[in-house]
Amino acid sequence: MEEVVIKRLSELDEAGVEQAADIFADSFYEALRMFSKDRAVLAKAMKHSFVRDRFFAALADGRVVGIFGYSTSEGRAHRFDKRQAQAALGAWKGWLFHTFVRGEMEKPLGLTGRQCYIESVATDRRARGKGIATKLQHHLIEALDCDEFILEVVDTNTNAIRLYEKLGFTVFRKKKQRFFRKQAGFNERWYMRKTVTR
Repeated sequence: MEEVVIKRLSELDEAGVEQAADIFADSFYEALRMFSKDRAVLAKAMKHSFVRDRFFAALADGRVVGIFGYSTSEGRAHRFDKRQAQAALGAWKGWLFHTFVRGEMEKPLGLTGRQCYIESVATDRRARGKGIATKLQHHLIEALDCDEFILEVVDTNTNAIRLYEKLGFTVFRKKKQRFFRKQAGFNERWYMRKTVTR
């Protein structure tokens, strides 16, 4: 793999944004498959939601190999449109998708001006284990003037938990998944944070 270059998603052409959406759909397939078993359909349903100035993309050999979204007190990384979700998934599943996924990914976070919420972290399966998420995280911390970085990870994603611990994040809260545990594929959401001294 050649050297990794990091750009904002807003700097990429539509083909690059589509690659980012494909990586997202593949990485979050287990959580999204109740809406469609077709990863391409899920990518189409997600692509429109990316607030492109709030995503960083890692590129290698001219292709997107990882993405990192972030939210601050100024706004979230995703903005959903019901019509576009329905165009991708059909009227009923699009409505469900818009209601549930949007509810999770657009809810207010109550962040202060110096906090950043890291979300939508995804790496191309062929590039996993090659430090892509680490490079994106370092770039994000350097690019944003924040003191505290917060993220959420599910208890069954042990690889991500180990990575975040290695990057200096610690668990500060755990929240039980009350409904649809089997469908969601996890039991708890873990909230982790990292404080940075500027």
